[in-house]
Amino acid sequence: MMNQVYRVFKKSKFDFTANLLIIIFCAASLFPLYWLLTGSFKYSQDIIRIPPDWIPSRVTLDNYINIFAKHPALRWIGNSLFVSGITTLGVILVSAATGYAVSKIRFRGKKLIFTLVIACLVMPKEIYLLPLYQQMVSYRWIGSMLGFIIPDIASPFGVYLMTNYYDTIPDEIYESASIDGSGHFRFFTDFALPLSKPGIAALGILTFIRTWNSYLWQFVMKTNENTYTLPVGIASLFDNPDIVDYGLKFAGASITAIPLLLIFMLFQKFFVSGITSGSVKG
Repeated sequence: MMNQVYRVFKKSKFDFTANLLIIIFCAASLFPLYWLLTGSFKYSQDIIRIPPDWIPSRVTLDNYINIFAKHPALRWIGNSLFVSGITTLGVILVSAATGYAVSKIRFRGKKLIFTLVIACLVMPKEIYLLPLYQQMVSYRWIGSMLGFIIPDIASPFGVYLMTNYYDTIPDEIYESASIDGSGHFRFFTDFALPLSKPGIAALGILTFIRTWNSYLWQFVMKTNENTYTLPVGIASLFDNPDIVDYGLKFAGASITAIPLLLIFMLFQKFFVSGITSGSVKG
């Protein structure tokens, strides 16, 4: 009896300690977000005050008003939404079709293609930035939405993720469907795509976040203020090194971060299930 009481007490003590540590780590992780959001409503001098102003004593909307009144911020947001949305849709379509072909269709050189896809995962975009830019110049896509979108549609990570996800679908399902007269295209549209919804959701979230936060390529492709995406537009607010407006910086960073937080919170369940399902074969 005493042993059982001791085990229950030990377990409850462990649960309390674990929960306390989780709360501490969560608070530490959320603090930068709290500091960012509260700082966006502060005056610049209050942000750098020592000791820090943990709870804003003076609240202002001037930072957001300056961004939207003096700059085409709504245009920047629209450009980012358009580029990120179309790029995400294109990556999903191309990656899903390519991943299915590599996983389920037998053809010569399949292993070599998948090896090249994995090799592309470790290749940073900066390596081929110049030749890619020259190619966009030859297409006359500089400053065009096509120049923002097309180069990002071919995603090695998307192909890798979807290939691993389709590998989890038993071949027996395709064999049963083929007996009923289903070819690869019909099986892909009627069976493979519906079964891969969690993987598609995870890929979509990751692609949207990556494209939304993209700066270097979108900076290279822009021509004027109306072609800025949100990260490029927010960065352009601080071209003058002699004037540092921390409140404006915090407001700009908040405008960039809030949509991503909302998207992740809405689709968190699909994101987690898609990543875990596609990470294990068998």
